[in-house]
Amino acid sequence: AELEARVGGLAQTSKMPCPSWSISAKRCHTGSKLATVKGSICEGCYALKGAYSWSNTQTALERRWEAYSADPEAWAMNMADIITRKKLDFFRWFDSGDVQSVEMLGKIVKVARLVPFCKFWLPTKELKIVSDWLRLGNKIPKNLVIRLSAFKRNAKAGKVAGYSLPSSTVTDKTEPIGYPCPSREQGNKCGDCRACWEPSVRVVSYYWH
Repeated sequence: AELEARVGGLAQTSKMPCPSWSISAKRCHTGSKLATVKGSICEGCYALKGAYSWSNTQTALERRWEAYSADPEAWAMNMADIITRKKLDFFRWFDSGDVQSVEMLGKIVKVARLVPFCKFWLPTKELKIVSDWLRLGNKIPKNLVIRLSAFKRNAKAGKVAGYSLPSSTVTDKTEPIGYPCPSREQGNKCGDCRACWEPSVRVVSYYWH
């Protein structure tokens, strides 16, 4: 409990088969703008309503952001320690919010390198941050899937020049683009599916709800 407090605590959503770490969606650089755009995948953002809007949830999200901001290096080491102690096979970054900077992306990558037995999934709309980080000569570890998210529904995600990264989109049509997320057929849960964590699954399509 003391160790988890140093990273602001972990989140456990009902859909996910594993814990995650998140911050307020209000801090999304790109997503907060898309939330006001009709037809975007962030329109009516789930992380800005329902249980995410409750004061205790918002307090927890801000606590995680403050824990990271206070000492990013210590945060990374503590995250790796927690995941190692819990012997987690899978982990998700940002069930709410998104990566904030090149530095933060570097710390997330460091966690993945320190815990090679765990598979990490980072969904993100911050293509510029990913691009800037890669241009520095950095490499994505094999156990981390950075999955670029489309901006508009029923559209493909943008690309990071020179790199072929997995992606995701949201559909409100019958025929999805790529692999259709099976959660709506299984109680809004991942169940046995781990497609989001698999780089071989090039595009995951989530259903609009």
